[in-house]
Amino acid sequence: MKELAVAFLWHLHQPYYTDPLTKTAPLPWVRLHAIKGYFDMGILLDKHPDVRVTVNLTSSLLLQLQELADGSVADLFWTHTARQASDLTGDERVFILRHFFSANWDTMIRPHDRYHGLLIQRGTHPRDEDLPELARRFTTQDMLDIQVWHNLAWFGHRAVAQYPVLRELTAKGRQFAEPDKQSVLATQREIVGQIIPLFRRLQDRGQVELSTTPFFHPILPLLIDTDSARRSRPDSALPQRFAHHEDAVAQLRKALSFHEGLFGRRPVGLWPSEGSVCPELVPILTSLGFRWAATDEGILARSLDHWRRDEHLYRPYRVQVEGGDLAILFRDRDLSDAVGFTYSRNEPTAAVSDFCGRLKAIALRAPGPRPVVPIILDGENPWEHYPDAGEGFLRGLYTALTSDGSDGVRFLTVTPDRELAEHPPTATLDRLHTGSWIHADLKIWVGHLEDNDAWERVGATRRFLQQRERAGDLPPEAVQQAWDELYAAEGSDWFWWYGDEFDTDHKVVFDQLFRLHLANVYRLAH
Repeated sequence: MKELAVAFLWHLHQPYYTDPLTKTAPLPWVRLHAIKGYFDMGILLDKHPDVRVTVNLTSSLLLQLQELADGSVADLFWTHTARQASDLTGDERVFILRHFFSANWDTMIRPHDRYHGLLIQRGTHPRDEDLPELARRFTTQDMLDIQVWHNLAWFGHRAVAQYPVLRELTAKGRQFAEPDKQSVLATQREIVGQIIPLFRRLQDRGQVELSTTPFFHPILPLLIDTDSARRSRPDSALPQRFAHHEDAVAQLRKALSFHEGLFGRRPVGLWPSEGSVCPELVPILTSLGFRWAATDEGILARSLDHWRRDEHLYRPYRVQVEGGDLAILFRDRDLSDAVGFTYSRNEPTAAVSDFCGRLKAIALRAPGPRPVVPIILDGENPWEHYPDAGEGFLRGLYTALTSDGSDGVRFLTVTPDRELAEHPPTATLDRLHTGSWIHADLKIWVGHLEDNDAWERVGATRRFLQQRERAGDLPPEAVQQAWDELYAAEGSDWFWWYGDEFDTDHKVVFDQLFRLHLANVYRLAH
């Protein structure tokens, strides 16, 4: 029976929303994904102890989980929920009507009659100028029910199964009281506080490998040199050159140290932000003690002279460049995207059957006695689109992957560090393409007018900070805080929304957050 090693990596990340000077955050996504995807993923793994996976936890996410759990930071959505409905001002009512239906309507709002009715009452696409008048038509009870439902609908299947109060309030459905709302918020904080200990426990029993990403999720090739973007797109219009190899090292060192402090082990694996790599990164990672990294199959295709997918994809590689030697895995894009974007529209049993069928076909096509299939994707956003938050699919998948095998193929779920130690790479690469998991280039984060302007602002702020640091009249603590704010501004998430590729209702907020982190550098180093 042929063995097929299946290497899942679930990437859990949120950008750094916190303003460390005011201890507030404008968006709720750390908290809401914690009570849904993060908790669900951890508990499901706990209930399937034979499954081996990698979970990539970014430091910007982990820091915010700590801040929310200990109550040192509150997001604006939390404060608008906590406020007694009868005391809401007109502006607060407008905020709630504008933002408290921010969820997948098909899977998280329509299944709940009262929540859906309140959405219809508000209107599916109200104009901003109409919201103040609309807000006056909602009773205090209406507003309280919206406050509760906005938070209740985000709990994942494992939280609902574990906490009876959530099932009771879901059944109640309407006419909530203030104590009901406080129960919801208390349950949220309790779950948020469990996430880090849960994944540490899974790591410590040898089931899960925890990997990391540079602290604030920057695009490392662009920190090393923004001109590197021309390697994949020679026609790119680029900003004034930003080339700070030392910032890439600092963001990686900071992530390693923070991660080790939380989990008791220094990670040896890296999912570089957005799978972005370049040859200059390899010696940096080698010097910092990383043993493996991962990126997309498109990078492998462009790193080889003659790309043959079945022949080349399903094995690890040893990348050897001057000063560096690193194992790299390349994700199967089709399988990863099927989980992230396709299977939510399918019945769980059919989705699992299709997935396993594709794996068996790979096992029969790929050369070698033990092919490796890296499946790497976002571990938080897909589950909003599954009618059952992904429970049926993941349960079925984990069960199938740990079965005895069939049709001449036996699946083995593996983690990279152990797999690479037991089966070292035999294939080598002497060059590595510069790019990311999106189109194997860096266009999302540099090249647009807005992106380039942002990079030049980062560069100018960095020069200011260096000048102030050299002056020697700043307290060391202020200097470190200022550098952290600069590193936060280097994060990829702000640049993701610049340009014309993507859109979100919160695009303005992301721009404000980018500017906030830069402004904080000046505030701290004035």
